[in-house]
Amino acid sequence: MKKILLLTLLALFIPTKTIAAEQQAAHSADVPIIMYHLITEKPKYIGKYGVTPKELADDLQYLKENNYTTVVMKDLIDFVNQGTPLPEKPIVLTFDDGNFSDHQYLYPLLKEYNMKAVLAIIGKATDENTKLTEEHPASRHPNMSWPQVRELHESGVFEIQSHGYDMHGRGGSGEKRGEDLQVYHKRLYNDLDKLQNLCETHLGYKPNTFVYPLGVIGKESRTVLENLSMKASLSCQEGINVLRSGDVDSLFKMYRYNRPSGKPVKNILDSAIKSHSKKS
Repeated sequence: MKKILLLTLLALFIPTKTIAAEQQAAHSADVPIIMYHLITEKPKYIGKYGVTPKELADDLQYLKENNYTTVVMKDLIDFVNQGTPLPEKPIVLTFDDGNFSDHQYLYPLLKEYNMKAVLAIIGKATDENTKLTEEHPASRHPNMSWPQVRELHESGVFEIQSHGYDMHGRGGSGEKRGEDLQVYHKRLYNDLDKLQNLCETHLGYKPNTFVYPLGVIGKESRTVLENLSMKASLSCQEGINVLRSGDVDSLFKMYRYNRPSGKPVKNILDSAIKSHSKKS
């Protein structure tokens, strides 16, 4: 009885602001997302959108040593929509385009470090490289084929997401000059729906997230995504994402930090956290 009374008295002296802060922290999460493109050993492709396998391995080693846990979009969606807890230091690693280098270099490294990644594939490129692989099975091609994408999907190491079927050209998935909004929405819907259906056919799964090609966000495009039952979208703007349980808006147009060659993930995160702390 004395113990219960003591605990009750102690509870009365806990500052209300502290309790509120703890409750808020339990229902929100700061999540950095790192954006990679090509993994290559060819000097001419190393730069703003190309990193070496060694640079990638060093990034993963840093994340492991500093207790980051890689999560995928489903984890973020479940946190917001269902309150499913995230790990203490979550981070998302995204790889755009479905390059063959993801299969060649990234796949074994993720298995080695026991990590996961989000892979945003281009439907048209996947179709074209599937045909090339069938015609020239001994050759390697720029993008993965559907069987290769399926292998990564079934590994449990990758989460496959949508980069559109044929939206990666000039202007990305934005509206064309002078294009009527209704026409734009129909064109975007048809393109994304085509890749959704291909993913269901080849993977038995439909992506829940749209990764905007070139970072171009078309007017009211979220409506189209939601009509396709997508729950999130990723931009190319930089910043740390603040996710809140029940706040579905926080899942759309999420920020990502580009990882160029010569700028390790340590430097990106140090700068991002410092900047985010000033805003908080």
